[in-house]
Amino acid sequence: MVNRGIWYVAGIALIALAGCAPHPPTGGAARSTESDVRPSALPTDLVGTWKGSFVPVAADSGGGNAVGDVTLVINDDGTYTMIEQRKSSMRKYSGVIVANGRMVTLKDSSGVGVSLRRRGDTLYGVARDRTGYALQVYFEKDSGAPSSSPGAQTNPR
Repeated sequence: MVNRGIWYVAGIALIALAGCAPHPPTGGAARSTESDVRPSALPTDLVGTWKGSFVPVAADSGGGNAVGDVTLVINDDGTYTMIEQRKSSMRKYSGVIVANGRMVTLKDSSGVGVSLRRRGDTLYGVARDRTGYALQVYFEKDSGAPSSSPGAQTNPR
């Protein structure tokens, strides 16, 4: 996948970008629900399965529990399901997705949102995790093609 040096540099850049991003107003803002998102709002190439991982950004030694894999399934009706795997625990999340240019926002039923940046078949960003760590999140679109390594091929004779 991506070596640690690139993750480190990307994490620092994302933290800097997150500090420059406009913050949504608090208070009486309306929350999106599944009925608020129209299927036409999503680009068709966003729909599908995305596989990824997350790591803590600048975490102490206790951040080991904030490392894991994640699968995101985006449906054409504007909803998503995400399954997070950390060591021996698994959590499932669902909600609505809103695409705005190169930004993709996942909102759960409580209205909490995570904004990700999109570049081709890659989604990435920084999110706050349930234990308080800032996490660097990275997804790649799953092409559905089985992966095989060159060494796994047999030599027909």
